[in-house]
Amino acid sequence: MKLLKFLVYFTPLLLATFISPTTINGRFIVSNIDSSKLSILLQVNTDTGADDLGGATIVFSFDTTAISFTCNPVKDFDYFFHNFCGGNYSPATVTKPMNDKIWVNIDLPYTHTNNGTIIAKKPRWTDVVTIKFNIIDPSGTASLIWNKTSLFWGIYDADNSTLWETGVFQDLLDLTLPIELSSFSAKLMDGDVFLNWITKTEVNNFGFDIERKINESEWVKIGFVEGYGNSNSPKSYSFMDNNVIGGNIFNYRLKQIDTDGGYEYSGIVEIKIVPGNFAVYQNYPNPFNPTTKIRYQLPEANHVEIKIFNVLGSEVTTLLDDNKEPGIYEVEFSAKVGSASDGNTYILPSGIYIYRVVTGNSSTGSGNRSAETKKMVLMK
Repeated sequence: MKLLKFLVYFTPLLLATFISPTTINGRFIVSNIDSSKLSILLQVNTDTGADDLGGATIVFSFDTTAISFTCNPVKDFDYFFHNFCGGNYSPATVTKPMNDKIWVNIDLPYTHTNNGTIIAKKPRWTDVVTIKFNIIDPSGTASLIWNKTSLFWGIYDADNSTLWETGVFQDLLDLTLPIELSSFSAKLMDGDVFLNWITKTEVNNFGFDIERKINESEWVKIGFVEGYGNSNSPKSYSFMDNNVIGGNIFNYRLKQIDTDGGYEYSGIVEIKIVPGNFAVYQNYPNPFNPTTKIRYQLPEANHVEIKIFNVLGSEVTTLLDDNKEPGIYEVEFSAKVGSASDGNTYILPSGIYIYRVVTGNSSTGSGNRSAETKKMVLMK
């Protein structure tokens, strides 16, 4: 009877001792790439999704003919940890002990309050660290290989006591680096902007998004030009932007896209457009229903006011009342204007309307005073 009690009492401890370690998997992801930098994100997951990682030394090598990494990397500049630095963790580090090898060092000092970081269950992933490489051969290919058999390799649970089993760690082989541009230029042609660029060589080039930024606005895609795919000879491309309105400084860049979805940005070219005189153009379309556009241009920074009147001279609405930089601008007018007593918008009746564009601030006397009036027809 005493022997039986002894076995029953210690059985849970024996079972806990023989629990199998977690299987952990890893992969590399390209998080960003441009003409000079390649950012690689390391990710891991487990088969369970319920285990927390403590300390680790993860080792991988890279192809030094295409990319390089500094011998003394700086945290939050050359590398960025995502879930394993700060909090319960000691400062995690990335080091380069040999010319072609990198160690990702994670330290979770053992205390009874440590919980580590719960690792996602496949197929989901947990981010570990982003590492920024310098591109030294834009026409080359880069490779990153996990060194799972290294004597220094080790990934442990939150108690830093159980070595996790290494599952599938996906190498990143023969990564194609960016297409090399030999030129990218922009010039003004009859009020439009003509873009031209030339590539020296191309590998898996799907094409180019053309992006534009006007003055201090955000970058916006305005077109796409298909690439040649693969080529060992120079290729020339062009694009015409015939809608240069909304400001006076137009910046352009190319987003070169690979067939696998990777991309990089070109340098930026700038065109400055300053009209020689104040002008107001005929609205288009005209007649219109229910919207039309009014275009005007400014030779200098000024206050602009645009008002709409009916044929009797009564004001319908103020379309614009704002300060503008030099440039060509366009505003849209809709026949659905104003607000009725019940709070709903109402639709203007068919007929002749007048729009008046005035520059200069009459109350302050600032800016050159100019005005122009034109008619437009609303036809339903």
